[in-house]
Order: sequence, then structure tokens, then C-alpha cells
Amino acid sequence: MGSIDTPKNPENGSRTLPPATDAYATYDGDKNGIDGMPARATEMTLPVESEAIKKRRASMLPLEVGTRVLCRWRDCKYHPVKVIERRKMQFGGSNEYEYYVHYTEFNRRLDEWVKLEQLDLDSVETVVDEKVEDKVTSLKMTRHQKRKIDETHVEGHEELDAASLREHEEFTKVKNIATIELGRYEIETWYFSPFPPEYNDCLRLYFCEFCLNFMKRKEQLQRHMKKCDLKHPPGDEIYRSGTLSMFEVDGKKNKVYGQNLCYLAKLFLDHKTLYYDVDLFLFYILCECDDRGCHMVGYFSKEKHSEESYNLACILTLPPYQRKGYGKFLIAFWVVILGRYDVACC
Repeated sequence: MGSIDTPKNPENGSRTLPPATDAYATYDGDKNGIDGMPARATEMTLPVESEAIKKRRASMLPLEVGTRVLCRWRDCKYHPVKVIERRKMQFGGSNEYEYYVHYTEFNRRLDEWVKLEQLDLDSVETVVDEKVEDKVTSLKMTRHQKRKIDETHVEGHEELDAASLREHEEFTKVKNIATIELGRYEIETWYFSPFPPEYNDCLRLYFCEFCLNFMKRKEQLQRHMKKCDLKHPPGDEIYRSGTLSMFEVDGKKNKVYGQNLCYLAKLFLDHKTLYYDVDLFLFYILCECDDRGCHMVGYFSKEKHSEESYNLACILTLPPYQRKGYGKFLIAFWVVILGRYDVACC
């Protein structure tokens, strides 16, 4: 089948992601004070907010969808955001909301729900017509800046026209699942994935790393793992080198696995057509193997019968395994597989 260079593990090998609480740690300010003064003494010198300022801020709430404001991110710095959606807090007052924001400097994968205390209300901008705003902004940007913004907005959507792109972004604007647990990793998701309606109220899902069934609670996963007989993806092992193995999974023979894999992949791919009819596809699952089993690193899929020679349907390396050469390995393997099927057809 031809030789393929196995990815080398870099010095910064795989690591377990920190708990979500670490990623969203609250910034407490400079605990050492300012100019050598104790923090408490510094706080005592701060001016008290005037009643006028308090009333002005209160009149802004709740913030409207479309509002632009500065938001404190996980780097403890303030960045410009746009409010995409809002929802009432479960145990808050009648005027207490959480806001789903898009960081205008960053990719959509970093959109998230934030609390009011993370927003700088003094920076609130009046909601303006987006078409007028885009026109004014484009006049101020250099050609290089505009090209960079355009590339960011259409990344992965080259085949969509403007109307279809707007429809896609509107339908997928709010991530429905914030984090997943897969094997020994807790992973922050990047994009919306159309899970069945009964999972709409789940911020976290628990995946069996072998059969890819997903559950709402950790206890359900633990019970499932005691019954699950799989220690590797269902299908045929077609490649092995050291601790790496590749499995070929037929979507027709393993329909539920194929569908679950598509749900999982959509969490990390902004534009992916979710095929519920996976019978037409073959899935190639790359795994790292140890004494506990074969753990999925990434995959690619291809149509069984395609009129086009370029029939790569989807390719993904899971976030904990990125920047290790696995993406290049998957592409190289697809080229070998493509050659194999071309020979078979001749």
C-alpha cells in the first residue's frame, strides 16, 4: 500500500486539558497593590461611583442583541465584542442576563456566554445598522486588513454565496454544547452541532471514546463503560505502525457510529454538511493505541462511489492531538487510499 511517514511526537506531547474553571478564572486584579502600596489601601482610595453613573448603567440593561461593548477575556484583557444572543439567568433577578458574545478580533470558535460583570458598560456603543457600519469600517481599513478580515469570515465557506453564508451563521450562531469529555480529555467545543432536541439543555456531553455514544451525565458514561465491549473503532484495522493504527469503518454496517462521529466532528468544523445517511461513506479512524485500547486521534471520510476523482468528504484532527503532524499523516493516507481504489477500478 506504500510507505507513510509516521508522525513524530514533539517535545510537548499530549496533555490532559485543564478543568474548565482554570480557563475562565476570575481576575482579581493586582494582589500586590500599586507602587508598593497594599491592595487594600489602594482600594480605599478609589472614588465612589456617582448615582448618575449607576442610573445610566442601569438604564442600559438588559443589553440588546447587536450591542457592541468591551469584554474581559480569559487573558484578563478587554476585547471588543458583539452581543449575539442573551438569556435570563436561572437564579437571577428579572433584569439579570447572560450574554453570548462574538469577539470581533477572533474566530467564531471563541464565541461564549459571559456574565454582566465581565462587560465594561462604559464602553457600550449604540446599535447601528450593520450595512452602514460595514461601509464605514471598510473605508477606514487598509487593503491588507480588509483581505485578512474577509479571509477569516469566509474560511471554510468558499462554496457559499452571501445569502447562504448569512443563513448558515444565523442558524449556527450560538454553540449548544460548551465542552465534551472524550477519554481522558475535557475539550472546549468550537461550533454548533445539531444534536437531537433532548440534548439542547446540555452544556457538556460525555462521549464513549470507543463507540462514540454520548450521554448527559458522568454517571451514565461510567455505567456505559462497564457494558461497552469495544476497545477500538468498529471496522477493520488496515494499518499499524508502532502505537498508531488506522481503522476502516463502513457507514452502512456501522450507521450509529458514523452518525455519532458526524455529530462529534461538527463541534470542531464550522461548515460541515451533517449526513444522517452515512451508508454512502467510508470512515478512516486514526488511533493511538495502548494497553487500555485504541484512542481516536482524528479521521477522514470518503464517498464509496464518486463521479469526481477528488472525493475527500471530511477530515479532522481532534484539538488535543493537533500540531503533531497527524493532519499531514491523514492526508498522505487518503492519497494512498485513493490510489488503491483507482487501481481497483482500472
